[in-house]
Amino acid sequence: MGFKVNPNRQLCQSLLEVQQYLETWETQRRELPYMTDGVVVKLNSLSLQKQLGETRKFPRWAIALKYPAEELPTKIISVTFQVGRTGALTPVAELEPVQLAGTTVKRATLHNQDRLTELDLHIGDTVIVRKAGEIIPEVVRVLPDLRPTGAKLVTMSTHCPECGETVIKTPAEAVTRCINSSCPAIVRGSIIHWCQRPALDINGIGEKLVQQLVDAQLVRSVADLYDLNMDQLLELDRMGEKSAQKILAAIATSKQQPWHRVLYGLGIRHVGKANADLLAQNFPSCQSLAAASSAQIEGVYGIGAEIATSVYQWFQNPANISLCDRLQQAGLQLTSVPSTAPKSTHQAQPFAGKTFVLTGTLPTLSRDQAKSMIENAGGKVTNSVTKKVDYLLLGEKPGSKLKKAQDLAIANLSESDFLAMIKSANF
Repeated sequence: MGFKVNPNRQLCQSLLEVQQYLETWETQRRELPYMTDGVVVKLNSLSLQKQLGETRKFPRWAIALKYPAEELPTKIISVTFQVGRTGALTPVAELEPVQLAGTTVKRATLHNQDRLTELDLHIGDTVIVRKAGEIIPEVVRVLPDLRPTGAKLVTMSTHCPECGETVIKTPAEAVTRCINSSCPAIVRGSIIHWCQRPALDINGIGEKLVQQLVDAQLVRSVADLYDLNMDQLLELDRMGEKSAQKILAAIATSKQQPWHRVLYGLGIRHVGKANADLLAQNFPSCQSLAAASSAQIEGVYGIGAEIATSVYQWFQNPANISLCDRLQQAGLQLTSVPSTAPKSTHQAQPFAGKTFVLTGTLPTLSRDQAKSMIENAGGKVTNSVTKKVDYLLLGEKPGSKLKKAQDLAIANLSESDFLAMIKSANF
């Protein structure tokens, strides 16, 4: 039919042939001009495919068989600790360089305190490393017989390497955290997150510039970005007048970003872009969300207990309330802006109280356009097909959501049906 297919494919007549194919390519894959970590095996019979069916995400008639990751020995030179945006400390092994899966590996994650305890790691140990998923280097195990005499045991840092404050570890989490909100690492992480495209989309502010701004103590929180001026920026290394003007213009433009993107940009734990959208729809202002109880937040369809608790606790911190006040004074949108389009009584909210799931490719609308139209008409969009869903908006090449919707007798809508409903508001 003209599609490009892998020239190394093979139609096998038995499982024994499949096994032989796997064994052959375990070594031959090294000669390919691209990286591969396994083989996909599919049943070729359409009737058997139909009989086996699929889950919501995966077909039962196909499987990816992964080869064991390449493992090589090297030595631990030292262990450092990285601090993330949420204050999480991650121990990182500094290694003697080793060629692994096509790249030179000098560092490998040690995950957390529990993993350190499990490995019983000492400085100078010979360890086996591999790339998890062929991407992230990790220490698999220690070879204690090769341990040098007097080697020092590696333990989790008791103080933050960035700010020096005492770190904590709660029984409910494997993660050790710095809880100092003024910690330079947390400040840097929060600013980088704030400037990312899904949040406030401040073009021109990357990691290196954030490092300079924090080191110069020009920025201690995201609110400080809106107090920056030309003179301050020009004092930074490799900063010209045109670049400074563009950055200040991008900061000013970010004030027009809607409330749901501001909420996402605040970096509340467990609140991703989709959850921020849901919360902003149900709490149209920062003030209303801050005043909500944990139970009220959890009452939002699609928001679980862990997210609700995290949001509620974030707004109980006076420093966070002060941050929101500063952002509002700076002119950011902490309230949903009502539509200025005239609303007629017969089609103001045709989808009020209705929940939609989208699947397949729509003829003329993008997913974001369809979602926006549903939400503007008072409806909600979710990713999961459940009994609570009212309509499945169906495009070309739908996924497994169609079958589940049919099993639950959920009404299917084509794009033309959907647009007609919006226009007429007749259900």
